[in-house]
Amino acid sequence: MIRIFEKVFIAWKKDYGEKVALGVCSVLRELGIEYVFDEPKGCDLAIMVGGDGTLLNWQSSIECPILGINPGKSVGYYMPANNMDFGKKLRRLIGGEEGKDYFFRKYPRLETRINNTPIPFLALNDVLVSPIYVRRILYSELRVKGKKTMEVNSGIIIYTPSGSHAYAKSVGAKPLKDPGKIGAAAIAPYTGRLTSGEIISKGSVAVKCLNWEGELCIDGQEDYVCRLKENDIVTVRKSNRPVKIIWFGRKRM
Repeated sequence: MIRIFEKVFIAWKKDYGEKVALGVCSVLRELGIEYVFDEPKGCDLAIMVGGDGTLLNWQSSIECPILGINPGKSVGYYMPANNMDFGKKLRRLIGGEEGKDYFFRKYPRLETRINNTPIPFLALNDVLVSPIYVRRILYSELRVKGKKTMEVNSGIIIYTPSGSHAYAKSVGAKPLKDPGKIGAAAIAPYTGRLTSGEIISKGSVAVKCLNWEGELCIDGQEDYVCRLKENDIVTVRKSNRPVKIIWFGRKRM
C-alpha cells in the first residue's frame, strides 16, 4: 500500500492541547512520519489539536486534509478524535485505506471581496459584517438575488451549510444542507428583508456598509478582521477551494 501521508503539520491551542499534541508527535515518530510546526505548506496532512476555534484559525491557509482532535470539552463540531482515542484513530488513518478506514468530506468555504479586492482569508463557517462597536446599529444595503434592500440590524452573517449549525443558528437560521448554496441572516433585525428570516442564495451576497465605520470578521477569528468605511461593499460567494476534513464513521454535515 502506498502511504499518502508523508509530512504532517501540527497545531494546537496553547496551554490546552499541548499534552495531546506531544502524544501525536510520539505516534508519528513511531510510524516514521515527518512532522512540522511552522507552516502547513507542502504537507500532506494537518492535525489540529483544540476546539473548532483552533481549526477555524488555521483552515484558511490549509489545502491538505485536516484531522481535528479535541483534547477536552471544547466545542468540536469538526473534531472526530479526542484525547482518549487519537492514537488509535491516527494509526488507522496513516495505515488505513480511504473509503474504508476513514474518508474525506469536502466542506465549502466562502471567498470575500471588499470593493472587488479579495481579502486573503477563506471562511469555513461565516462572514460577519457588523458595526464597529456592538452597542451600535448597522445600516446597510443588502444585495442578493438581484434585489437591493435597506437593512437595519446589529450585523449580517453570511454562512455556509456547516456554518448554519454555528453562529447563524444562534440567530434563528435553519440548517442549510445544499453545499451549493449560502445563507444570509441578521442579528437583531429591526427593518429590512431579513426581518422575515434568512435568505438562501446560489449566487453572491453583497452588503454595502452605510455606517461611518464598520467591521468584517471571518469565522469569528480576531486575526481575520478588516475595518470597513462608509460605502464599502462586501461581496461574499462560494469559493472553488473547499476544505477536506477527515472522518471515521458516519458522514457529518
